[in-house]
Amino acid sequence: MRSISEWTEPSLEQFRKDILPRAEPAVLRGIAASWPLVNAGGNWMALLAAHVNDEPVEILRADPDQQGRFHYTADGKSLNFIRGRADLSTFLAAMHEQAGEQRPYAMVVQGMLAERYVPGFSASHPMPLVPQGTEPRIWVGNSAKVATHNDPVDNVAVVAAGRRRFTLFPPDAEDDLYMGPAHPTPAGTPVSMVHVTAPDLERYPRFARALDVAQEAELSAGDAIFIPRDWFHHVEAIERFNMLVNYWWARGPAFRGVST
Repeated sequence: MRSISEWTEPSLEQFRKDILPRAEPAVLRGIAASWPLVNAGGNWMALLAAHVNDEPVEILRADPDQQGRFHYTADGKSLNFIRGRADLSTFLAAMHEQAGEQRPYAMVVQGMLAERYVPGFSASHPMPLVPQGTEPRIWVGNSAKVATHNDPVDNVAVVAAGRRRFTLFPPDAEDDLYMGPAHPTPAGTPVSMVHVTAPDLERYPRFARALDVAQEAELSAGDAIFIPRDWFHHVEAIERFNMLVNYWWARGPAFRGVST
């Protein structure tokens, strides 16, 4: 498994001319170093809680024996977690409470439209590399794992707090990833049945070929990753508390040209 190519604080011009045309993953070190949440350090949850509203969010919770994986039950017929709803402040408090447990529940909220739940987020946490009007989405949780999947759009994902490990596979590795059913799925898109952090190569032998072409990187707060459309990715949050902000967009003529 090789490391993902890296750039340090690339400019918009570099991103457009040197990174996008490659259609390869890229780590963007320090691109969000000025964000208030990044600079809040261990106080980032208090800063976030001070700006959220009381609109309920969907919460996923998996039992401790699932080891942070939001996936399927052993028979592959149903999901291994439950869904609930609460406001974001309540979720943050519950996540903090679980941190004191020896075997905490894995808890996440995924893909929240930032402006809907944290008004003013886009202005206070800008991301100039993405097209104008691209909406940031927030992902918050503890030490959880998002199973390998892909998206039909480009993606810049920023670590706002904690650390995350990304493992990426090129689109042509799909046959070796053992993708699961279209329904049910953990989050609306098919995921690999193989656990990247503990692969069963006897059951899924072709996954060894996928690992041969995989790329990996570990990101800290303020770092980001560019994931080109259709690239498969597994995401592991590796701190007690973690927050990710991502931007999905469909690339078109306007983005390739001068204006966005």
